Amino acid sequence: MGQETDGLLHEVTENIYLLRGENGGRFPFPYSVVVTGGPNVLFDTGCGLRTLERLRERVNIDLVVNSHTHPDHFSGNHLFGGVELLVPEAFAGILADLEAMSVRLAGGGEPAEQWLFMVREILGHRPTEPTGTFVEGRVIEAGGYAFEAVHTPGHTADTYCFYDPVSRVLLSFDYDLTPFGPWYGHVESSLPETRASIEKLIGLEPGLVVSSHRMPLSAGIEEAFREYDAVIDRRTEVVLGMLEKGPATPEQLADLSPIYGLKPSFALYHYFESRLIEKHLELLVEEGLASTNESGTYSLP
Repeated sequence: MGQETDGLLHEVTENIYLLRGENGGRFPFPYSVVVTGGPNVLFDTGCGLRTLERLRERVNIDLVVNSHTHPDHFSGNHLFGGVELLVPEAFAGILADLEAMSVRLAGGGEPAEQWLFMVREILGHRPTEPTGTFVEGRVIEAGGYAFEAVHTPGHTADTYCFYDPVSRVLLSFDYDLTPFGPWYGHVESSLPETRASIEKLIGLEPGLVVSSHRMPLSAGIEEAFREYDAVIDRRTEVVLGMLEKGPATPEQLADLSPIYGLKPSFALYHYFESRLIEKHLELLVEEGLASTNESGTYSLP
C-alpha cells in the first residue's frame, strides 16, 4: 500500500487512490478519493482546480460524489460538466445558490462575505447543479467495491461517510482523525451528533480509513478514533476554565481563540470559533456546570 503515480495519485489499495490536495491536505484543499475500474468515481472535488485538471487528463471520471456540502469538498464540481453529480439530499436545493449557502454556513454579514470570497476567488468555484441526490443506504459500486452511504451528522447536518463491508474500507472524509480533532462550527452542527457519528464509525470496525486531511490509516484505528473524540473533552475543560475568569459570550471567548490559536482572527474564523465554543457552552449548561441568560452570556452556576 502506498505508491505515488506521477506525484498525482497515491495508491491506497487496489483501485483506490488518494488525490492529494494542493495544500498538503490542509484546509481549504483536502484530499479527494478516486476509485477506478468500472465506473471511475471521484469522491469530493476540493483538492484544487489544477490538480483536478491534471486528473481529467489521466482518468475519465464517470461519476462525482460529494460527501457533504462544504465548499472545500464541492469547489471543483464545475470541472466535470456532463458527468453525473450526486450530493446529499438535505441541501441539494441550495448547492448552486452561494448566497444562501453563505448564510447557512457563515451566518451572514462580514463572515458570509469572507466565505463567498474564499469560495469564489480562492477556491475558484463556479456553481453547479447536481444531477441527483443520495441518502443513507445508497450504494456506489466501483472498482470491485460497494460503498454504502453512512449518514454521520454533527460536522454538518448532511455529512456522509462511505463504507464497503466486504473490504472494510471506510471513506471517512471530514471525520479525519487529525490531531486538531472534530469540527462542528456551524449553527446546524451538533456536538452530541458528532460523538454519536464517531461511535457509529467505530462500530463498523473498518480495517482501512481514508480521510480528507491525512494519509490513510490501516492500524490502531479504534484508538485513533478514541483519541480524536477525546479532543472534545479537552476543549470542554478549556472552555470551563475560561468561565472561571467571569461571565462571557461565545464571541468574547472566541476573541481569545482557545481552539484555533489565531490572534487576531478575521471575521469568518472568529464566527466558526464562536460556534465551536458555543457547542461546548451548551453542553456545560446541559450538564449543570454552567448557566446562561437571555443576553447570551454564560457563567458558572
